Amino acid sequence: MKAHHWFVVAASLLCLGATAQAAEKEKWETRSVADKPQIVLDPAKAYVVVQSDYMITPMLMRVANADEAAKHAADRAEEFAKERAKWVKRHAEWERTMATLAKQPASVSRPKEPQEPTESNFPWPRYEQVHSVIIGPQNRFAKGEGGASTYLQEVKSGEYLFYGNTMGIGGMCACLGTVAFRAEAGKVTSLGKLKLALADLSKLPKEQRPKNSLALPDGVTTMAFEPAPFADPRVAADLVSPAQFRPVDRMPNWFGLEVDRLTAIDGVMRYEYDKLIDLSASAAGVAASR
Repeated sequence: MKAHHWFVVAASLLCLGATAQAAEKEKWETRSVADKPQIVLDPAKAYVVVQSDYMITPMLMRVANADEAAKHAADRAEEFAKERAKWVKRHAEWERTMATLAKQPASVSRPKEPQEPTESNFPWPRYEQVHSVIIGPQNRFAKGEGGASTYLQEVKSGEYLFYGNTMGIGGMCACLGTVAFRAEAGKVTSLGKLKLALADLSKLPKEQRPKNSLALPDGVTTMAFEPAPFADPRVAADLVSPAQFRPVDRMPNWFGLEVDRLTAIDGVMRYEYDKLIDLSASAAGVAASR
């Protein structure tokens, strides 16, 4: 079933009103592809497949191109102008009321002055926030032994950020280091297998399990993508290609999740303490010099 994905997690309720206004400016839809004997893929849509050893809830966020960013800014400016006009009327009414009460005793209550909307306090969400895609945990495309899951998601073509795994034992934001990738129309982009370290290590004997994300082994973070081939007789093999990840250094923790980063990916990125090192750029440079 198609759904507008301007909702995310409970923490997003703080800016829900503004998010709803932004979402109304564009029909933003995504859907999970159900586990049926036969499926039909829309050549005008892009598809993302992600696998895991368990049920997961990864969130993707679409990145605006230049035209989309300009439209989003124009929509914000339009709504900001409307709020300013409303405030002017409310403030004028407040001034008239205060003038009427000027000679009244201090014990007579006065209305609070309406807050002026400004560029800094106007609660308009970022483009990514109203163009999010929550995958799972239900509606799996394929199921395997022990809870193994495959999710196939229909999205609008474009570039997407991996924001994190939003709920469950691995509910984390990859805000300190993540990746982006392109999803092309008529293609299935495979993210490989999403691993959640706390879920994997929970199978160890109790005394060996890490108590929290800070107790994970060196070099291991709560989330990791591992290469994993995707093959299914319902999807033509020539439509499937692995995601070409590019590193993304930092992004805001919009929804108040615990903060972490993706485990380093060979040929894409690694870390030096808290600094992300872009390996995709150096790899491209080596290839170009040959």
